[in-house]
Amino acid sequence: MREITRKHGVLLIFDEVVTCFRVAPGGAQALYGVTPDLTTMAKIVAGGMPGGAVGGRKDLLDWLDYEVSAAAGRERISHQGTHNAHPLSAAAGIATLNVIRNSDACARATATAAKLRSAMNEVLEEERVPWAVYGEHSFFHIYTNPPPGTPLRPTRFDARTLTVECLKSKNETMLSKLRLAMLINGVDLKGWRGGLVSAVHTQADIDKTIEAWRTSLRALRDEGDLPS
Repeated sequence: MREITRKHGVLLIFDEVVTCFRVAPGGAQALYGVTPDLTTMAKIVAGGMPGGAVGGRKDLLDWLDYEVSAAAGRERISHQGTHNAHPLSAAAGIATLNVIRNSDACARATATAAKLRSAMNEVLEEERVPWAVYGEHSFFHIYTNPPPGTPLRPTRFDARTLTVECLKSKNETMLSKLRLAMLINGVDLKGWRGGLVSAVHTQADIDKTIEAWRTSLRALRDEGDLPS
């Protein structure tokens, strides 16, 4: 895409609302070595406070600049935002970005998520539940709907072998019960999709999540939602 857009004079825009400062300090563009023309970022750039940002080439961002636009004799592109120049969001963002830049926060979150996914799959295998937990970096997703008759070993599951439609298929009623069971046991999943791990999660958090995971699966089985 970078080669094609450059060849035809088209802007390449990355949506890094989720990936920026999560998959790597420089976002997915740094991880994959592709520099877009513009990048959109959400509240992580404000340290979790209300805010967002667009970054990119100077000649493009100059169109938002009052002084540059006035000097060039052109109309400035208006950029409204409820929290534009919000001092509290700016301070929180600076503190967060300093942590990301100066520490291994991204790597720690990625490593913790890998441990969590592995442990959750081990529990699925031990409990004989034909599901799988997969993901990359600090994400984890729960796959619960393999086609009938399809063998599935959680600890060897490879999501890349499946279609997007297959991965997105789900039993929402059962997954709602799963989330409620996890809540009762002290863990809040991010809806049916799974969840996110942060740099502050510890081994103790993994242990607690795995305990809740096993207990919740057994509760679903007792309710008749999982095969015995």
